[in-house]
Amino acid sequence: MSNKQFIKTFFEKVLETEEYNDDFIRNSVDKDYIQRVDGKSLGYEEFVQHIKLLKTKISTCTIEFLTLVEEGEIVFSNHIVSLTLKNGKQGKSHVIAEFRIRDGKLYYCDELTFLIEGSEKDKNLGSEH
Repeated sequence: MSNKQFIKTFFEKVLETEEYNDDFIRNSVDKDYIQRVDGKSLGYEEFVQHIKLLKTKISTCTIEFLTLVEEGEIVFSNHIVSLTLKNGKQGKSHVIAEFRIRDGKLYYCDELTFLIEGSEKDKNLGSEH
């Protein structure tokens, strides 16, 4: 599987499904994982808590890749995240991200997230944990 396909599959299984899949995350994310989001840093445990929290708040989530480029272990993504919260409100964010994959596991992410549509209080959904 290419690293580009890895990212697509990762988003499908982690964000676009309703349930949290601990086995998939354990097998896909390095224990030394670092994620930088809008000036905040998350390690592996904070990332797991972030995903679990999202599952309690989000009803549906879809990712539209505008650009997805692979160069070695780096995948660059320019994508739109559209979601419906469990309270019925909708949101949309524009995300620019650099992912790094090594030995079949995600070990680094650096992203900027811009709220296009939705409540200002949900602006930090990209890093909340």
